Amino acid sequence: MNVNDTIEKKINDYFNGQLSATEEAELLQWLKLDEKNKAYFFDIKRNLDPQEMQHPLLQSSYTELKSKLLINQDFNSKISTGKIKRLRLFYLRIAAMLLLAIATGFLVAYLLIDPNRPKTNQVVWFKTHVPRGEKSQLLLPDGSLVWLNSESDISYPSNFMDGNREVQLNGEAYFEVMKFEGKPFTVKTNDYNIRVLGTKFNVMAYNDFNRTETSLVEGKIEIQKGEQIIPVTPGNTFTFSKNQFSIRKINAIQTARWKDDIFDFDRITFKEMTTRLERWYNVEIEIKNPELNGILYSGIFKNEETIWQVLNTFELTLPIRYKRIGFRKFIIEMNK
Repeated sequence: MNVNDTIEKKINDYFNGQLSATEEAELLQWLKLDEKNKAYFFDIKRNLDPQEMQHPLLQSSYTELKSKLLINQDFNSKISTGKIKRLRLFYLRIAAMLLLAIATGFLVAYLLIDPNRPKTNQVVWFKTHVPRGEKSQLLLPDGSLVWLNSESDISYPSNFMDGNREVQLNGEAYFEVMKFEGKPFTVKTNDYNIRVLGTKFNVMAYNDFNRTETSLVEGKIEIQKGEQIIPVTPGNTFTFSKNQFSIRKINAIQTARWKDDIFDFDRITFKEMTTRLERWYNVEIEIKNPELNGILYSGIFKNEETIWQVLNTFELTLPIRYKRIGFRKFIIEMNK
């Protein structure tokens, strides 16, 4: 059996719900390797007969289900040890398996929607929420990939493939957008819209950071703010804060390293840093001394580091000390 036969069998098994979670993850990795792989995947999908599919979720209403390949990845914050740690990991694995099974069913149902189905005027928005301590990956109906950071929300409309390629974002996400001639892709945030023409970029739009930032890795985007249209070139970040915007040259790839479990920051406030830690590790951090909030911090942390290791680094590099209060709460104060 040659490579194409093996891949074709995997794709058919996928649509029949016969792949294991590991095999599905491998298939997703294969899809991300090359645009031709995605085209081959959808080619096979177009030739499938929905009546022959055996997956039970395919009996659901095709008009109500939309694609959502959502692979939950625990941040492995390792906030507990011994028995508590093992129990936590056990329940996280169960939750991830359940979410993967549900999400996979949604994708299968969408991909097999009859393209000749009757059109309706009603537009439904499909929303994905990523809670604290987790991150997720979403495959949109057009093949675009989205990585979602913790405590983020993304929504897209039911007529997404009918020319309305837009998503609404609150939080942080990294996009790899498929290019379709005549069908631009738009990301809507509370501060501005991003018009995309097939590209890779990171958007940070958390409401509590009081700014929205878009960093372009490659390709072409335009920022739309009211009547203004502002082009952004690769290697630059567009920032909107306090009703003003700026564009600065940065290492754009650095802004998206969180999706690879590396947290890399250059001169952000200590308050923002601790807020990000709360999201990544699903903890609560109270800063006792307000003067600490404005300290600028730079640093790199890896996913395998525990919250204690990160806070220990803070103690070594800043005039602070911390203590743990309860299971998930920490207090940071000046070390006087």
